[in-house]
Amino acid sequence: MVQYETTSKSPGNGLIRHSTPKAARPFFTKLAELIISLFRRLDSNKDGRLSRQELKNAFNSLGSKLPTYRAFTGLYQADENRDGHITEEEMDKLVQYALRRGYHVR
Repeated sequence: MVQYETTSKSPGNGLIRHSTPKAARPFFTKLAELIISLFRRLDSNKDGRLSRQELKNAFNSLGSKLPTYRAFTGLYQADENRDGHITEEEMDKLVQYALRRGYHVR
């Protein structure tokens, strides 16, 4: 869990520090975390990015009947910088796409 500190004014005492847990991905459920784990596991060259082939393998593992199409569409939806790979920063959008399409880890 990521921790961060905030400060607030206390009457007469100056600043008080609070250590509050911050959710790294607040909208994710356990299912989404499992999908993220699967995507990371299928990063075959361990470069921290998912290529189109790695996405195809991931959607195949999720049970897609059209993994090539899902990889293409997932890449189109999530690849914000259009470099042809899904980076860690773009993972949220890819997982949102997979969840919208009804995929889950078997």
